This record gives sequence, structure tokens and C-alpha cells, in this order.
Amino acid sequence: MASVRATLSLASGDVLTSPLNLNVNTSLTVDSGSLIRAKVKGTAADTNDLAIYVANQCSERAYLYIRNLAVELEEYIYVHNDTDTGLVAKIGGGEFAFIPINPDKKHEVYATTVDTLIEYGVFGNDDS
Repeated sequence: MASVRATLSLASGDVLTSPLNLNVNTSLTVDSGSLIRAKVKGTAADTNDLAIYVANQCSERAYLYIRNLAVELEEYIYVHNDTDTGLVAKIGGGEFAFIPINPDKKHEVYATTVDTLIEYGVFGNDDS
């Protein structure tokens, strides 16, 4: 078994009435993963979406890392699953997300602009 260490830090001196300083980390036990850069062609749900996770690719758990490499914040990407829950995340240019996803659902991406470049990876336990 391998592991992926996920760390998140949030800090601000002026967003709340008292300083914000959060540090959270965890070690995820996984046996498979990938990291890919790709262009998103579709600009509407279910029209040329980019499949980033195939249903049942992982057993029990799957973790999605995704980053929108567009420069402009208004050039969004939309992560959705193709079955029951719809939109999972709306990520602006320069933003990223690390999301535990349901391994039973296919996940896809579309964007506001054709050829939006993204970087993504899925980590989990292979279901083969």
C-alpha cells in the first residue's frame, strides 16, 4: 500500500474578527493514482464533457485533485457526476480543489471556454 499526504492551510489576519490560522493534514492509504493535464472541449453539461473519473474505477474511496490552469478567474470549469447529484464543484481560473468523490459515479468536466487547460488526478484503491 502507498499513501498520499494531503495538507491544507488557511490563514488571514483580517477576514474574521480574530486571526484565522488553520492547518489540517491527513495521510490517505491508496494503491493507485494518476496526474494528467488535458484540455476541456465542452462548454455545456453532457456536450463534449471530459471524463476525469470512470465509475467503479476505485473501490470504497476516491480522491479527486483538480486545478483550473486558466489565468482569468471568470474562466470556470464545472465538475459534475453524470447521474444523481449533478454539479460537484465550480472552479475558477487559478483555483483548485481536492475532493473525496463517490467511487460509484462517473465524473466529468465542462468549461466556460473551449480548450480550457486543467490538471487533475484521482487517487484511491484500484477496483481491478
